[in-house]
Parts: sequence; structure tokens; C-alpha cells
Amino acid sequence: MDETQTTINSYNLNAIAYADKFMDHKPYEKQVKAFAQLLASGDSILEIGCGPGNVAKQMLAVKPFQFTGFDLSAEMVKLASANAPSGKFFRQDVRLAEFDESSFDAVMLSFSIVHLTDVEAYKLLNKAIIWTKENGRLFVSFMEGKTAGFEQTSFSRQPIYFNYFAKDRIGGFLEDHGIKISYCVQQDYQETDGTITKDIFIFGQKSLSMCCM
Repeated sequence: MDETQTTINSYNLNAIAYADKFMDHKPYEKQVKAFAQLLASGDSILEIGCGPGNVAKQMLAVKPFQFTGFDLSAEMVKLASANAPSGKFFRQDVRLAEFDESSFDAVMLSFSIVHLTDVEAYKLLNKAIIWTKENGRLFVSFMEGKTAGFEQTSFSRQPIYFNYFAKDRIGGFLEDHGIKISYCVQQDYQETDGTITKDIFIFGQKSLSMCCM
């Protein structure tokens, strides 16, 4: 079973259900809006894996940004364009995306690496750092604590591939590649079966003097 194609098929079928669950999910919205406060009005932002535009909508409710987002799910891109009409959204495989170096004041990866293998995730994080301007900001959120594999979710009966990452490993990778971490928090997320998943949110700032790319 192909992890990416199966996952995107599931998101296409369940885009509205996902949006209904996470568009106004307060624990996540709190972190997104805290990150928005670190940026200046008019800053250019790239969101990798934009979903239905929940993050874009929340960011743009704080300040007017130049917001660009992409996702491999066509249905998610449609919803993002409707939910955050001032942004620019397009369909793109995160593994194949390319932008010029230092293109954005901030790059956001909100639970997007969780659908990638370890190798793919770290490659994407490295790209995200390259695309961020000097002194620009990086937002990364992911889950910690389980074994990678296909799962059913509260919004999808179809299988979705999820990967889990250690906070210290992600944080160490970012620091080794020129990102000074300014904020790192863990939140508990209760699954429908009663188990707890650990959600990690990291904010960082790029300093070229620290880069080891």
C-alpha cells in the first residue's frame, strides 16, 4: 500500500469532515495565533501542507500576511481557497516542491511531516529552512510516541499514514541546521479510543551564522 497516495485519497474523501473538526480547534488555534504575533504585518508566509485552510484563516485573523499554501489533496486546496480567500493556494506534492532560497519570512509545517517517512520528513525540514529568510521564523508541529503506520481517525474511516517523531531529534535537527528554538511545548490530544497522543509545537528563528547545511 502506497503511503502517500492512500493518505491523499482519504483526505480527498474526508476533507469536509477534517475541516469541521480542526477549523476552530482551540488548542491548535492558540499555538497558531501565538506564532502569528511573532511576525510583522505583510510578512510572506509559506504553509507546507495547508489542509482546508484552518491555519491560514487563523493566521490571517491576527494580521494581514502574504500567505501561500499548498497541499497534495485537491479537495483540501479547494477548501483552503474558500476559507482564506486572500491567500494563494495550489496543489503540490510536498516531496517535490521547490522554491528559491530565502523566499519567505516564515515557513509553517503544521502536522505535515506526520504523513512522511523519516527520510522524507528530514529532507523537507531542510528545504523549509533553506526557503526561510535570515532571521525568518519556522513553525513545526508533529506527534510523538507511537509506531508509524496506517490508522483510522475520528474524521476518516479510510486509512491514513501517520508517522511519529521524537521532540529532541526534531529539535536537534533544527538547531544543527541554523534554527534557534524559541518555543517548544507539548500538548495532550485525546484520541477517540481514550488514548493520549503527544502533540509537539516548535517555533524557531533562522540565523545564518549558525547554519550547518
